[in-house]
Amino acid sequence: MRFKRSIVVVLIIIISLILFPSELMIHFINFLNIYPIVYWISHISAIISVLTVIITLFWYGNARKRFSSPIKKKTFSSVKIILTIITILGIIQVILSLFAQELLYQVTSILFITLSVFFGFRTFVNLSTSLLFRPNIKEFEPPPSVSIIIPAYNEGKVIEKTIRSVLELSYSQKEIFVVDDGSKDDTLKIAKLMETNNPIRVISKKKNGGKWGALNKGIKSSKSDIIVCIDADTVLDKDAIQPLVRHFIDSKVGAVAGNIKVGNRDKLLTKLQALEYISKLNIQRRSEAFFRKVTVVPGPLGAFRKSIIKEVGFYTGDTFAEDADLTLKILRAGYKIKYEPKSIGYTEAPISIFDLTKQRYRWYRGLLQVIIKHKGMIFNPKYGTTGLFLIPWVSLNGLIFTWFNFFAGVWTFILIFNPFSGFLIYIRIYFFWFFFFLIIEIAISMYAVYVDVREKPKILFYLIVYKLFYGYMINTIRILSQLEQYLKYPMKWEVIKRTSAIPIYKELQYV
Repeated sequence: MRFKRSIVVVLIIIISLILFPSELMIHFINFLNIYPIVYWISHISAIISVLTVIITLFWYGNARKRFSSPIKKKTFSSVKIILTIITILGIIQVILSLFAQELLYQVTSILFITLSVFFGFRTFVNLSTSLLFRPNIKEFEPPPSVSIIIPAYNEGKVIEKTIRSVLELSYSQKEIFVVDDGSKDDTLKIAKLMETNNPIRVISKKKNGGKWGALNKGIKSSKSDIIVCIDADTVLDKDAIQPLVRHFIDSKVGAVAGNIKVGNRDKLLTKLQALEYISKLNIQRRSEAFFRKVTVVPGPLGAFRKSIIKEVGFYTGDTFAEDADLTLKILRAGYKIKYEPKSIGYTEAPISIFDLTKQRYRWYRGLLQVIIKHKGMIFNPKYGTTGLFLIPWVSLNGLIFTWFNFFAGVWTFILIFNPFSGFLIYIRIYFFWFFFFLIIEIAISMYAVYVDVREKPKILFYLIVYKLFYGYMINTIRILSQLEQYLKYPMKWEVIKRTSAIPIYKELQYV
């Protein structure tokens, strides 16, 4: 109850900050005699954020060489391109500081106002629609049969735990398929041993053809019209299926996204990823679910209507984000896609920054590939709300805003630390707004934890590290990954180290 009241207070503060102009708020801060505190918090936070971006840029350059698809020596790397752009921005700003300070102020003001409008509009849309989101579903009577598909490639460390979590599901009307995609480790052996005494069917493919091919193989072998696809490292909550299935009582529902949580929260990095899943990914799905048009049904847990999968052409392997691609094909066909927060799947998050970089590299390049593939939907009235609003909104958030936010931030930070700038008087305004953005994002994370299922406030202890370090690191990786996609750098499916660190649902202590 105390946490609930704190959320209400935080939301009131957000509204107050948005309604009052920055100059008035600064006067108010001065009146409270806390400006020195706000200034130094903002100053130190800004320095940490800048250092994080710089370190990430140089670290990424070395990490990228260790990918299975390294950049050719003659190719100008994405890091060098970004550093070149930053250097050019710095030179331009110094020249303007010395010869055209009024123009420098005008350019900076336009950038800052545009950034504030983008940020404010995005925050308003995400918060308002997620607040209005309600599942509004009825029970299926009798419960329909469900086919659970588990594609696996070299997942020997995790496959047994995943299968056991599926076998222990409370939903009885199910058939289980494990599709081994030509594994070179003991994945097939473990699955076959479990098949001996359990109601599962193991399908073996001699050659590795990709996750999309393994999923299609399982779907075509299934008998049920409701298909649940999970990753080989996903541990399902014992009651995960029933909440998903009941959405399909509506014949226009083509798919339902599950609630994905990080299961291995035993390290700082995985705890930060857990907070990201709650405050970013799940809030976005709640927001999109208000329109009944979730734009990505995640690989770790999602349910589909088999007849609609057939109608749109199954999974395809022409992108590295087969889940996002199938989702958009279903939306393109005019069907609803919902989100079910009570259907929980625990995924194993990368435990090293290198593995995290490989994962996000595939995510961000794959999503860009999907957007390019379906670019004909953008602002196309033929696809209704999906074409006129949701796909443009995804493109704005994931592409345009990300890049604008990055370089507008770079420009502002250069100005703040520019010794030639004659506008030192405005630094207090910039620092105030940096503090303002920080408080708003912290408040949103608090709200996200409050509305999510089976989350406790203790995860919020990592908020400051998440906002000042993790968020800037991830956004920098996103920029570099998308740039490599624009430049068509070679790409392969990067392997991430598994640890089997997720306990079965009975042992989950942190949710």
